[in-house]
Amino acid sequence: MTRFIFLIVLLGFSRIVAAAEKPDFDSLYHQLDKAIEQLDDRLAERQEQINSLKAQYVKAHDPMRRYLLAEDLFDAYRKLKNDSALAYGNLCIRLADKMGRADLKTESYIRLAQQYVESGAYGEAEKYFELVDAEQLRADDVKAAYFDGLNHLFGELAFYSSDADFKQQSYKRSDAYRDSIINMADTTSILWLSKKVSLLFTRNQFEEAMHYSDIWKTKVEPETPDYAYMAYIRSEIYRRLGNSDMERYWLASSANSDLRCGIMDQASLWMLAGKLSSEGDLERAYRYVECSWRCATMFNAHLRSWQISPVLTVINDNYKNQLRNTNHLLRVLVGAVSFLALVLFGLYLYVRRKRRQLAAARNELKEANLELVSLNEQLSDKNQKLLTTNILLSDANRVKDEYIGKFLSICSDYIDKLDNYRIKVHRKLKANQYSDLLRMTGSEQLKEDELKELFDNFDAVFLRLFPTFIEEFNSLLRPEEHIVPSSKSRLNTDLRIFALIRLGIDESSKIAEFLHYSPNSIYAYRARIKNKAAGNRDDFEQRVKEIGIQG
Repeated sequence: MTRFIFLIVLLGFSRIVAAAEKPDFDSLYHQLDKAIEQLDDRLAERQEQINSLKAQYVKAHDPMRRYLLAEDLFDAYRKLKNDSALAYGNLCIRLADKMGRADLKTESYIRLAQQYVESGAYGEAEKYFELVDAEQLRADDVKAAYFDGLNHLFGELAFYSSDADFKQQSYKRSDAYRDSIINMADTTSILWLSKKVSLLFTRNQFEEAMHYSDIWKTKVEPETPDYAYMAYIRSEIYRRLGNSDMERYWLASSANSDLRCGIMDQASLWMLAGKLSSEGDLERAYRYVECSWRCATMFNAHLRSWQISPVLTVINDNYKNQLRNTNHLLRVLVGAVSFLALVLFGLYLYVRRKRRQLAAARNELKEANLELVSLNEQLSDKNQKLLTTNILLSDANRVKDEYIGKFLSICSDYIDKLDNYRIKVHRKLKANQYSDLLRMTGSEQLKEDELKELFDNFDAVFLRLFPTFIEEFNSLLRPEEHIVPSSKSRLNTDLRIFALIRLGIDESSKIAEFLHYSPNSIYAYRARIKNKAAGNRDDFEQRVKEIGIQG
């Protein structure tokens, strides 16, 4: 009865947890696949950090500095390459011995022993733990590391032992060291929470273990080694609760954090691969176990290779079964396809005969269509040329009408001015005012005034015809070379030259005659402006001629 009630409570709790956490596997697998793709980049980053530490170690002369750098190199290799980590662990022992620092030597023994436990070398681990005098340990963190290492060691010995008595004794010793950590560690620390969850897990108190796991989860940042370990333990709780989806979710989360941290000593990824293989997702399982095998090979610990081998065997057997099923299905499909091929061949002969009957009519229709297309293209070209001509004629007529009207008005004004000038000269002659007459005819002020008025009239008429000329002209120049006249109603010499080109007057001699400059000066102006063009300078003047034309 008690067991039945426990099962009901366990099932209810599992459903509550499953409802509270809805895994998004598509997003998680996408992150994991991306982490696998970027693994080489992560390893390159870690190697770069290691190379920097090695360079500092070579340059260091102070024994303590060298010890600390060796310690950093041990930490850098700890989850990356087992052989290198062991080498630097032994180097720490030698450096501490040279300095006569028994405390540092003890810490190095503990670190090296922990590394041997991680790599499955339990005999070597036990040897180095025996070198530690537990009574001499003073610092709480060193004691915690010592107890944690022994907890892990005897837990592993018990797990892999086939001797019942030895297994039971090892589990008791492992539990004792775990209890020591729980008693001494801060109850808010990650170490205490991990050991508390472990204790509750071994007692099958999964609901309470999940409660402390939730607290543990808030203490660790995603994509860190601590998060990876928390996620792995969380997956184990869900496995015991029978929640396969959440077990798979947290295995994937743990594997993702391992890969993004460049950790080669990992279990989550190959365990996830085994689970996916059993669920039929062989392609993903193979990809994950292949990556896990690569990591285990790089870490170079026989224990990991031994653990992954059964998963590789299972996936290989599943592949063979799938291949046999696929081959059987392929044979059935080949038979079906052969039958359909015969049917299609008969249909092909029928269709071929019908196509021959349609060929002649189709050819005639094709020739007619080609002729029609050719005529349409010719007509389209003619229409386009006519449209272009009409636009140019319309633009030319607009310019002509405006300038003819202004020309007549200016001619009338000049006739009046000449008559007034004649009257003044006649009066001066009658009055024998020859000196005044010489002064009047000797000054060029009249010419300058008339030129100014001529240019003002030209500018006014041109800007009325092409109000956006200045903006469009500047758009043809590089931004830093834009020309800004002193007045929006007047053009300067540069703009006036290209205004004449826009009106179709593109010979430098004619432009020079109108503006009272030498042809060489006009040529120099044109060359200087074209060098400021934003695009190709060779077609700059042609683009100027197209300003204001409405297509």
